[in-house]
Amino acid sequence: MVSFRALILAASTVCFVVAAPMNLEKRIAQVISDSTQKWEQSCLAAGGADKCNPLSITAFSALLAGGGDCDQQNAADAMIDLAKTLKNNPEMIKLTQIFAQQPRNSPNSLSVPYCQTAPKNSELNGLFQCQFDGVDAKTFVGNLAVGASGTIPFGRKTAVNPPKSCPAHTSGGVADGTQLVSLTQNPGV
Repeated sequence: MVSFRALILAASTVCFVVAAPMNLEKRIAQVISDSTQKWEQSCLAAGGADKCNPLSITAFSALLAGGGDCDQQNAADAMIDLAKTLKNNPEMIKLTQIFAQQPRNSPNSLSVPYCQTAPKNSELNGLFQCQFDGVDAKTFVGNLAVGASGTIPFGRKTAVNPPKSCPAHTSGGVADGTQLVSLTQNPGV
């Protein structure tokens, strides 16, 4: 009888293990506060005072996996608006243009959709976020295939080439968790 129980237990374990789903997806994240740190320092140096930190927090929060498709662009527009009140501070504008292209967190290793509306400020025209290296270049969050709405940046007719790239980083994706501002000071405009 002991042998029979051991056999049943072993068979049950095998069935459970075989039936258990395998989750091969991974969340791709970053230290989001690092994405606006240089911008905030530039803002403070330009005289933005108590306006810099709250806007920095709003901006980097737009990179979270649950953010809306245009939250990052809207935050970048607000950052440009503030730079314009500070004598069109060129360093703040440049750092905002780089921020607008920072990859966003992916909840499930799929590419993150692009905003489908024009930015308010012309300094952001033609800019869109890079994607992290670890995301699937052919499938976007929501299981959207390339060509579906949100998978091609606003104003473009074709998919990003090379995949995962952006104007500030034209060679392809950004290493997972890396800040674009640590790779380049050229926004590609």
